[in-house]
Amino acid sequence: MNNTPKISIIIPVYNAEKYLGKCIDSVINQTFTDWELIVVNDGSDDNSAMIASTYTTDPRIRLINVKRGG
Repeated sequence: MNNTPKISIIIPVYNAEKYLGKCIDSVINQTFTDWELIVVNDGSDDNSAMIASTYTTDPRIRLINVKRGG
């Protein structure tokens, strides 16, 4: 049996603390559940990384922090 999700969703993030929670919540609340969410934090200097990390208790959600690259 294959455990690979059918859909991968990638959310690039840079200083999006005002909207990030609502964005991730909208993915979580979909009726289709066979997905993975990859949040790529591009060196945010606000609370985006902290907000995203609170969602990583869901095994379908991963946070990748990278140095600011644009």
